[in-house]
Amino acid sequence: MSGGRVLFIDAYDSFSNNIINLLKNRLSVTVESVFIDDPRFVFNDDAFHEHLQQFDAVVAGPGPGHPAIQEDIGLIAKLWTLPDGKLLPVLGICLGFQSLCLAYGGSVGRLTQPRHGLVTPITHCGDDVYAGTGVVQATQYHSLHVQTDLVDDVESSKNHLWTPTSSCPHLEPLAWDLSDPDNGPIFMAARHETKPFRGVQYHPESICTNDEGHKLIDNWWQEARSWNRLNPKPNSTTPASTNGILHRDTSRINLPFKRECLDNTVHWKSFTPSRKIDAAAVLQAVRAQSTPFEPLLLESGTRAGGEPVNAETGRFSIIGLQEAASTHVQYSTLTHLLRIIDGSDVAVRKCGNTTEVFGILEELVQNRRASGGHSESPFWGGFVGFVSYEAGLETIDVAPSKDSKERPDIWFVFVERSIVLDHVKGTVYVQSLRRDDAEWLARTENLISEVSCRDAAASDREATKAHVQVISEPKQAEYCDKVRTCQSHLRAGSSYELCLTDCTHISSTEGAWSMYLRLRSANPAPFSAYLDLSGADSAQNIKVVGSSPERFLSWSREGACQFRPIKGTVKKTPTTTRAMAEAQLKTPKEQAENLMIVDLIRHDLSGVHGYV
Repeated sequence: MSGGRVLFIDAYDSFSNNIINLLKNRLSVTVESVFIDDPRFVFNDDAFHEHLQQFDAVVAGPGPGHPAIQEDIGLIAKLWTLPDGKLLPVLGICLGFQSLCLAYGGSVGRLTQPRHGLVTPITHCGDDVYAGTGVVQATQYHSLHVQTDLVDDVESSKNHLWTPTSSCPHLEPLAWDLSDPDNGPIFMAARHETKPFRGVQYHPESICTNDEGHKLIDNWWQEARSWNRLNPKPNSTTPASTNGILHRDTSRINLPFKRECLDNTVHWKSFTPSRKIDAAAVLQAVRAQSTPFEPLLLESGTRAGGEPVNAETGRFSIIGLQEAASTHVQYSTLTHLLRIIDGSDVAVRKCGNTTEVFGILEELVQNRRASGGHSESPFWGGFVGFVSYEAGLETIDVAPSKDSKERPDIWFVFVERSIVLDHVKGTVYVQSLRRDDAEWLARTENLISEVSCRDAAASDREATKAHVQVISEPKQAEYCDKVRTCQSHLRAGSSYELCLTDCTHISSTEGAWSMYLRLRSANPAPFSAYLDLSGADSAQNIKVVGSSPERFLSWSREGACQFRPIKGTVKKTPTTTRAMAEAQLKTPKEQAENLMIVDLIRHDLSGVHGYV
């Protein structure tokens, strides 16, 4: 069974891409997505009705908020009042299910205890979308639930589990969760008695919803196709939407990289010194021999003896050399100004948002994509820099805070010369994107060979003792209030998960490099960074010093993407055993958090063009 078109209505949920991917993979259908507040349709029912006629069915997705609040539900609410001649099959998931039940007599209230990332067995009717279905293990992400006049007395009314109630006479129950003593029976699925509307409270797309739970999608599609055969509709002439295609305008800014000395081909040398090399020692040696601009370091931490802290995620260290002619790309969310500094040339452009800037960066990357380097070197040359939290917030239309300062939120420098250290094999790669750069390659190889003969710990001894003064830090009472505020949002259904962060401002007498040396010594980690980009712009004095065990994203030349967040950790104490740690990680709370993170990163990966 294949073919067909499905419209997915996205309520700005963190798992929407997973649902779209499930529909495509299970049904071999084309899926188009629109947001609940699509301006083409919010105030134009006729346009919405006409658009729907292009599709065989609709999936109303999950999302934060309450189904009785119009801005939380948007276009989904319009589905349940479609005129008879415009009806088409609809599957509501979570928020979509709650909206369906609310439209036909149910009420929606808060659970006693929210159910986020919990996997439970579902009691179902074995018919309709559960035909031929065994035991369903379903993943729940909800703080709200549908209430009917049957819920309070369901234990004594099991013979009537599958019949409509007086409050919802048009809804036939299809599934319940009877496993929760705190919340009592939870309404899990329903169908309209005459219209082609169905809904489920849980998330069939979750990685932990079992194969029996996935049959729901197949059965729903069968029911949808059967209804469409019995209720043919006139052909629509509305042209297909171009939803999801982003056209980037780079015509108003001259793209750099016109220097004749640059080459797309990587010129490189590789060698294996007699001993493992310390990345900081190499940086200091290169700094002494190079330009006045600071080298950039992306370091995988090593233990005594040069072995990597985590060889699987932290195998390589990268040193990038920036120079007077290096190209810099800067963008501020406060001013919306994009600046491209190419040597002495500066191009300035007003940009609408961070997404537009990423489009221009992509254009620059494509223009200077390197080729011909050693296959085992993960970096051949290109952009090195940072993206701030504020730049990320701008992609979801969060304005800068009142305390924001005019400084770059995106800053990348194009690296033409680089050094890569392989901490597993002990190999060093010296690389250049410049033509006729053999002299620099040879000179740098000799320089690193000399460094390998020195004491690898000498660099750490350069770190100075510094006087550090705390300017401001979170106060316990205020922080606890913020935690309680987060919990209230979770209970209200505004979010599945919130990550509360705060900021501490300090003043230190030491420089950024000395601070980095102390940090890498105290906390060697697979993902550390020392970035001093301020040499290109005397008005900006931004230095990044960081150390993290957590991978955000890796993307290989073969197109393999990986997220690797760290969740579910246990504090290690002198008395902590492996058995104690594993027992704690197997608690429902810890497993729910890990499951939630897995589903979130699956959603992110599913949004990458070309993901399968």
